[in-house]
Amino acid sequence: MAGKHFRDARLSMKGIPPKLRGITDAYLASKGIDLKVAPISILDQDFESQVGKRKRTKTKAAEVEHAIRHHLDVDLDDDPDLQASFADALRKILEDFQKNWRRIYEELEKLRQRIINARKEPTYGLHRKKQMPLFRMFRREIFGEGDIFPLKSSPGIADPQTPYGMTEDDRISHLVDLTQKAFLVVERELKLIGFWESIPARNKLKADLQKILLAPEFAKFSDLIKNRAHIITRIMEIAEKNNDTIMYAE
Repeated sequence: MAGKHFRDARLSMKGIPPKLRGITDAYLASKGIDLKVAPISILDQDFESQVGKRKRTKTKAAEVEHAIRHHLDVDLDDDPDLQASFADALRKILEDFQKNWRRIYEELEKLRQRIINARKEPTYGLHRKKQMPLFRMFRREIFGEGDIFPLKSSPGIADPQTPYGMTEDDRISHLVDLTQKAFLVVERELKLIGFWESIPARNKLKADLQKILLAPEFAKFSDLIKNRAHIITRIMEIAEKNNDTIMYAE
């Protein structure tokens, strides 16, 4: 029950000798503890009704919180900016409504719905798993926008309050172009055998990425140029973490 509640794999009996596991399982079963039911995903349509069976609001809130944390750690591990966006929202809820378990539960449920809706996020023609992590990283680094949903100004209307005063369509167009160009060189270099073990190969990729970031079409983005070393490091981190996805995902 603890493992199910906290979504903590360390609470499993893996590695314990079969005889001791059998004795423990028999004891837990005698207490009416179900050993077969896995934790329900926050994306499951039955999640809300399952949590609703809990009697105490604090328990409901805790279950939703741990389920969200588990989803962020496991299912969004390959998309650090999307993961960070939701992690920040979770932290803010817990800080803003300390001890107010009813409000925490309500806000966590809203956050869960946002996470579900993220699956409907527009990809602008990019591959959701291969390229969108780079797109979101560029958007945060250039425009300071970490939320997952559309950029803030109305289509076709330049917003002087937004960095670079560009329309939403223009910003998306530049971000898609930058993402595609960076992804192509990353994908090309990752195909080399032993890429991550080769310092010259990694340095070549970094140099190629710098050429892209300094290209004339992106010259207006001063933050991109000023922070290019940091951004290149972030690209390399995302590429290494998502190596298999970039190479083999369909």
